[in-house]
Amino acid sequence: MIRLTTTVLLVGIWAGVGCGAGDARSNVSGGDVDLLAAGRTSLLGPDSLARRADSLVRAGRPWRATVLLAASLAAPASASPDLRLAGARAAEAWEGWSEVDRLLRGADWLDREFGGEGRELLARSELERGQDAVADARLALAVARDDRARVVRRVLLARAYDRANAADSAAAAYADAARRLPRVADWLRLRAAGVLADSAARASFFAPIRSAVARARIPATDAQARERTGDFAGAARSYLAAASPSSAFRALALAARGDDGARAALAQRIATFLAGNAPAPEVRAAIEVLDKLAVPLTRDQELLVARAAAEGGPASRAVTAFAHAATSAPLGARDRYAYAGALLRAGRPADAARQFASLANEPSLAGMASYQRARALLAANDGAGARAALRTTAATYGGTRAAAAPALLLLADLQVDDGDIAGAAASLAQLGARYPDAPQAPLARFRAGLIAWGADPRAAAATFDTLAARYPNDDEANAARYWAGRSYERANRPVEAQARWRAVIAASPLSYYAGLSATRLHQAGWSAPAGPDSAAHVASVDSAVTRILTLQELGMDVESRFEMDALVERAEAAPADAAAIAEALGRVGDPARGLRVATKAQQRGAPTRALLRAAYPVVHADALAEEAQRNGLSAALVAGLIRQESSWNPHAVSPVGARGLMQLMPDVGAAIARGRRYPLWNVALLFEPDVSLELGTAHLATSLPNGTPPARALAAYNAGASRVTRWVQRPGSDDAELFSEWIPFTETRDYVRIVQRNAEVYRALYGLK
Repeated sequence: MIRLTTTVLLVGIWAGVGCGAGDARSNVSGGDVDLLAAGRTSLLGPDSLARRADSLVRAGRPWRATVLLAASLAAPASASPDLRLAGARAAEAWEGWSEVDRLLRGADWLDREFGGEGRELLARSELERGQDAVADARLALAVARDDRARVVRRVLLARAYDRANAADSAAAAYADAARRLPRVADWLRLRAAGVLADSAARASFFAPIRSAVARARIPATDAQARERTGDFAGAARSYLAAASPSSAFRALALAARGDDGARAALAQRIATFLAGNAPAPEVRAAIEVLDKLAVPLTRDQELLVARAAAEGGPASRAVTAFAHAATSAPLGARDRYAYAGALLRAGRPADAARQFASLANEPSLAGMASYQRARALLAANDGAGARAALRTTAATYGGTRAAAAPALLLLADLQVDDGDIAGAAASLAQLGARYPDAPQAPLARFRAGLIAWGADPRAAAATFDTLAARYPNDDEANAARYWAGRSYERANRPVEAQARWRAVIAASPLSYYAGLSATRLHQAGWSAPAGPDSAAHVASVDSAVTRILTLQELGMDVESRFEMDALVERAEAAPADAAAIAEALGRVGDPARGLRVATKAQQRGAPTRALLRAAYPVVHADALAEEAQRNGLSAALVAGLIRQESSWNPHAVSPVGARGLMQLMPDVGAAIARGRRYPLWNVALLFEPDVSLELGTAHLATSLPNGTPPARALAAYNAGASRVTRWVQRPGSDDAELFSEWIPFTETRDYVRIVQRNAEVYRALYGLK
């Protein structure tokens, strides 16, 4: 989700804003009054540099503002209040909370200048960093000059009291804010209830809640309140009512502190739960609770933990549990197989290979263990051992299709790497002949066609045609039609070639291969349908947007996400509203979920132009165009890459730790930032769109020197330059299209094709170059 800070509020959304009872400065007693349409009203002084920086912040480019001000703010105490506040606003916008504190802490003007905005920023910084913010929040409220500031700071103070466990003060402040902000009153009442120990008092706050989205959170809120106030048994019951068993276990663990018998009983209860088919997040959370109990587990309990972790938990935990269980008695065959798989996922391929080898005499598992052992050996950089194991799998366990077919496909890949093209062709032919119904058979036939393409284009065309006819719904069918056309073209049969390319366009007009086919046919590619760029507004969706933006302005991001969840669910139930909902999600800073909503709706019927633009959004267009041009890149290609990398979610984090719009690893981002002489570095900057675009385009540009084909650059961006160096040795790799097809990693091959397809769509929808 893109964080909408209090500095940059794009639309007027506020209603019923005021201050608390007894506050003589308020002239508002409640009701729907739009007081915050313009966002912050405190103005900077005459300092032109501060004003330039602030304009960058308001344009959504806060890092540029930080860079602009860096020299002037190297020693904050000597800088003007205007510059310090402008710098703090910029740092807040890219979530540089320690920088906010550095710029503002100790300033003697905080409570007399800018309506106390600097004091408010300090309180926000303290909350975000887990510190006590009560004192600064109180001072910020005391010096507020307008109703907008008062109500925002009253909620800020409520949150500070909440964090400090001042329950009565927090509840009173939340309740007062609920009276002043009727559009989000239900959520504020939930917050008030959530800090109270008395169940009757909580019930009095729950009773007036009308929103279905907020009412659905009552059981969880009640559970959290009970847990917070020490009613752990009651919390567990409420968590179970909220369908959160792992949270119930956590509450019961707190209740069992100091009681060995209760902790042992809970450990057994959790182990029994793990034996079921719980969702992976619940499994991981339950295992965390079990580990914190610090109860010695029986062998049977260790095995339940190990099996659950192997399926849906951390691989490292599965490894530990299997190892413990094995100390008291040998593991059974299926547990050894799961153990080996966990070792492989945990980055211990040599140990995994040994475990898989131990299953050679287990008839039901030997074939799959042999194949997985080959993969483990390959991961352990034992290429010769892996090749031998793959041949053994294909020869010895030919009756196990699930092992022999992928073994032959992987063996063929390695043979291509070795330059043994004849051997690769033989392995692929064997796979196709022996296992025509295997999931790997279409790809094997496709690669056999690629091998034939250079030497015998007629044979290649026949192979591709057969693939498309036999597997018409497979992912490789469209690729086969396109390459059949190229094969016929190579064989000087243009009529057949053009027929195949027209079939590709007819079957999938928005695909990568349709774009290539249109180019071969010398005709225009896909064009976006006519119609308005935006969907018609839906009043109830707009109302939800108002609530979400209000909650974000108040720092209530959890509640804003619940409102977004409800919009996504509504898109499923009311497809006619999907385009409006997708656009709304983009407006509230979550274009990634808007993209998914629009894509799903698009698959259900003919897409409108508005729906397509929601499915292929562009955010931060100015920065995108600027950075693409600076690095000599196509803006459409960069947009297509971002859509595939992060779905335009600036806070995206991959399983391996890549971050931001363009998914840079922290060490890569830091290195590029040093090269560009960033005045400071904070890993949070990778979540700042401006920074991600600057560093990501610079990183991509390093893979595109001297007219390098985009396919190679994209493959390097996804899989690493060292792998591309190997892949360019494959047959025909001087042809960019053939290079893409020979990429052995399915994920990277798909990535290269999809990004290039995305780029064509962006050109058609937005006119990006």
